[in-house]
Amino acid sequence: MRVLPAVLIGVSLMALTACGGDDTPATSAPAATATAAATTAAAEPAGAPTASDKKLCEDAEKAGKAMKTELINVMKESQGEMPTAEVKKILAGLGDELTKVAGTSDSAVGTAVKDFAAKSTEASSAADPVTASDNPAYEKSGKDLTAACKAAGVKVAF
Repeated sequence: MRVLPAVLIGVSLMALTACGGDDTPATSAPAATATAAATTAAAEPAGAPTASDKKLCEDAEKAGKAMKTELINVMKESQGEMPTAEVKKILAGLGDELTKVAGTSDSAVGTAVKDFAAKSTEASSAADPVTASDNPAYEKSGKDLTAACKAAGVKVAF
């Protein structure tokens, strides 16, 4: 059980360092598109990232960074151990925060944030939350959120 916390610390630290960078879209957009982004989402072409998607990603990233910081602090305080109660609290907090972030959004980003929030909350309810969060469905949900935000022009790491 001591190996998993060490892996989590390494992954958390790598994710934190990978979070840096610019938040500009990967593809260049004409100035007219940038101007259109300031208008309502209804005026944008279907499937185009919206300003609200960018904000969703930025807020989700803040919640993710806060969770990683809290996780690292808990591990420091417990000398590398992962107290079950603390992990449950951290995952539940992440699920709650991401649910607030997603709000009523039904965009691809909003759906991805909601799915990752649900999976975090589900893992927090498990008897062993570390094992519950170490599964392919949780990993896929994080990758889906990362991909949705990348498509919206925001670099995140979940």
